[in-house]
Amino acid sequence: MSTKSHSNAGRKPIDKEPLTETISIRLTKSEMERLEKIAKDIDLPKTRLIRNLVLNSLEEANFLNNIGILKGTKKLLDFKERLLNPKKYQELILE
Repeated sequence: MSTKSHSNAGRKPIDKEPLTETISIRLTKSEMERLEKIAKDIDLPKTRLIRNLVLNSLEEANFLNNIGILKGTKKLLDFKERLLNPKKYQELILE
């Protein structure tokens, strides 16, 4: 019996462009365990689950950025940090 190799054999690509970029993240042991549990529960490879989560969050962040909420939220968080840690910030600069 001969084995034929087909160009479309195996996993079908779901992305329109090749996945060429890589990032590294660090998680706590408990975060990794939670991630692995969810991936196992939904029968999805861990890397695909992470990518799905990132892409979903990226869409939300893009929307919030387009309507100006992200920049405003960042400024509020920076202001709060400066108020709570005045010794760390000698001068309070409001933009």
